[in-house]
This record gives sequence, C-alpha cells and structure tokens, in this order.
Amino acid sequence: MKFWQLKVFQEIMLTGSVGQAARNLGRTQSSVSTTLGKLETHFGYQLFERRNRRLVPVPEAHYLYAETERIL
Repeated sequence: MKFWQLKVFQEIMLTGSVGQAARNLGRTQSSVSTTLGKLETHFGYQLFERRNRRLVPVPEAHYLYAETERIL
C-alpha cells in the first residue's frame, strides 16, 4: 500500500465521489479510479458499493478510514 493510495482513499471517503476526489487532488478521474481499484485489489474486496453514481463505504472502509486518519 502506498501513501498516494491512502490519500486517494481519504479523499473519496470525504467526497463520496471519484470525480470530486480527482478534482480536489488535481488528477484525472481515471487515475483516481485506477488507484482505488489497485487499493481494493490489495485488500481483496471492494471498499465501496456503487449506488446512483455515489460511492457508499462498506464497514471495512470505515475502519480503514480511521487508520488512514491516524497515518496521514
């Protein structure tokens, strides 16, 4: 897991959107989406459920977010 992946995850948790996270981070939507996909592959499960163009965090994502806040 890389620092950048945690930063992307944190921003998605805050915004609930890959597009908004990308804008806030100054990156393309596809690069942020790819980073999220790699992070989910690293853990072996999805961190978000996709609902109506929004990302809803699964319970494990909330735990990771708490840990990410401590790290960052």
